[in-house]
Amino acid sequence: MLLAAAAGLTSVALSTTANAQDVTLRFAGTLPTTHHNAEGQYMFAEKVKEKTGGAVEVEVYPAGQLYKAREIPTAIGSGSIDMGFNLTSVWSTDPVSEITDIPFLFRDAAHAAKAWAPDGKLYQAFAAEMDKRGMKTVYVMFFGSLFDFGNNVRLLKNGEDFDGIKIRGYGKLAAEGLRALGASPVVMSPGEMYLAIQRGTIDGAITGVTSLESRKIWEVTDYATITGAAFGVMAVNISKASWGKLSPEQQAALTEAGTEVFEWSVEESERRDASSTQFLKDHGIETYVLTPEDKEKWKELFAPAYEAWKERANDEQEALVEWVGSL
Repeated sequence: MLLAAAAGLTSVALSTTANAQDVTLRFAGTLPTTHHNAEGQYMFAEKVKEKTGGAVEVEVYPAGQLYKAREIPTAIGSGSIDMGFNLTSVWSTDPVSEITDIPFLFRDAAHAAKAWAPDGKLYQAFAAEMDKRGMKTVYVMFFGSLFDFGNNVRLLKNGEDFDGIKIRGYGKLAAEGLRALGASPVVMSPGEMYLAIQRGTIDGAITGVTSLESRKIWEVTDYATITGAAFGVMAVNISKASWGKLSPEQQAALTEAGTEVFEWSVEESERRDASSTQFLKDHGIETYVLTPEDKEKWKELFAPAYEAWKERANDEQEALVEWVGSL
């Protein structure tokens, strides 16, 4: 009886220890569940569960269920949420976080993916900035084509087409780019775009072509311009406190899962960009895709925005842009 009791106590102790190691992480996102980045959240959760034998559970909250995009960094810092994803320029307005928004820096999605590889200089520099803010960068997901336009005034093909148009932007550098084109930038949360366009508060918005479809912006716009000027990257950050709850093996599992989702998102973003562009055309949206010649002209128009970035950047950050360009 004594041996049985002792065995029972040992079993309870082992069970308690095992349960103490179990961790639940709440993961906030802002994109609709039909968007591939939201799908990437669920994919990450499944991979983490598999790689940790169920010891780490990731609860996914997509589509702004918990917080809007610009609220997520504060929520993570306060401990209200464990982790979340945002465009790099939403996490911080430092020059490193803005690099991915420099117009026409990346030649194509493959070039951008190479620059954002986990072992690359750009990823490491961004992760270092997040570390200063008490967060750990777990991985990045590719959003895809980002600096695209939906509007109700006219088809945007040349610089003069932007005169007098109010366009939603998503960050400082994007706003500077809009001013360089001659538009009036209005910064607002992505979740507010639809109603703002519908009510006439703004004439249109910058977003990704996949968001023109998944956020149903196509329902309230007549024209679309796909620029290929930038490729959005959704950085996934976790609070250091939440990261510290994990064992080294669990941390490695999260990193490994994130790398796999990153690699998937690169190919998936290209596929979705092409699919969404065709979707717009099929639904009667007059859609223009910039030609290589157009891109050279637009790059010249965007020059003031790049110069404004350089005024904020130091030599090390400018060297980082040169490194990206050399890939």
